[in-house]
Amino acid sequence: MSQNITVLVDDQDSRINYLCPSLKQDVAGSYSNNTWTTIQSADCSNGWFEYVFYGTGVHIAASVAHPTQDVSVKLDDGHFIPQPGNGHYDSPVLADGRHTVTYAIGNVSLVPVFDYLTVDAGPSTPLSGSTLIVDDSDTTIKYSGSWTTSPPHPLSFDYSTSLYKNTTHWSSTVGDTIEFKFTGTSVSVYGLFSNISAGGNISATYSIDGNSTTQFVPQGSLDSVPMAQLFHADLQAGNHTLSVNVTSITSPRALGVDFIAYNSSVTSVAALPGYTQSPIQTASTNHHSSASSSIHAWIITAIVLGVVLVLGLGLGGVLFARRRARRTEEKVSDPLSREFYLAHLDLGSWTGT
Repeated sequence: MSQNITVLVDDQDSRINYLCPSLKQDVAGSYSNNTWTTIQSADCSNGWFEYVFYGTGVHIAASVAHPTQDVSVKLDDGHFIPQPGNGHYDSPVLADGRHTVTYAIGNVSLVPVFDYLTVDAGPSTPLSGSTLIVDDSDTTIKYSGSWTTSPPHPLSFDYSTSLYKNTTHWSSTVGDTIEFKFTGTSVSVYGLFSNISAGGNISATYSIDGNSTTQFVPQGSLDSVPMAQLFHADLQAGNHTLSVNVTSITSPRALGVDFIAYNSSVTSVAALPGYTQSPIQTASTNHHSSASSSIHAWIITAIVLGVVLVLGLGLGGVLFARRRARRTEEKVSDPLSREFYLAHLDLGSWTGT
């Protein structure tokens, strides 16, 4: 199983904390969950929104009209760092655990659009009930037939719309198939269509564990606009297999698959079927184990040295006391000692009297 487990969080998720006045909108197509959020304040430079997550990275799909607009991001207790580009943000790889990301935007000429964010899951990430997103290029999705990763003609989006990870698998051939295995309580397939105005049907059969349904171009779909929901099914919690079979299409029309999303029914990445710890996680675990072992060894060494020191001081004290007692005894009983000699000295013998 691929180790790139990613949690999808929509802009209207209740766990996203908006820090300045914001406008949440329902829209028809081209956005995750058919929603987006924008600002209602002229300046959210101290923070537009923040999100607390558990994992190893975060990615924010927020778009601005011009790359020169004032966008900055803060991780945890760090400082706001200006972000170049079109408003999207990709964090560096983080140590697995609790983190807070804060997204800020200053003066703008056109309002920004925040669509969704994703979290790179780690062992600490709670997955039960979360929506996991799987890119079309992920190796857990198996393609058969004449699928291609190149669109039939160049795609053009406005500044606030884009493909997930800028990749898509395209089909213009009847009989092309997809297979995807997952553990969850629902599954959705998202994508887009190309050249739908050329006439004729575009359809595919979607099967869950052998139960099939045929879907056509959803009503209201626009040509070459992403985030169209091609299929959705609610399921009993457990392991499932999704199969897709293109049943009606003729070039130059094309069906594009952008990503698959499903609601997880497991508690953590370690509970996913076939999960093995990634090299980064293994290295991190080994590092912490090595550090922990070193600390334990240092503590044990310090305790041993402390015991030896205490015993040494105690033994030294006993020996010192014994030596003093012996010397005192010698002073009293030894007739040749200087003190004994002086105490019994007959001064008269020295003066001649």
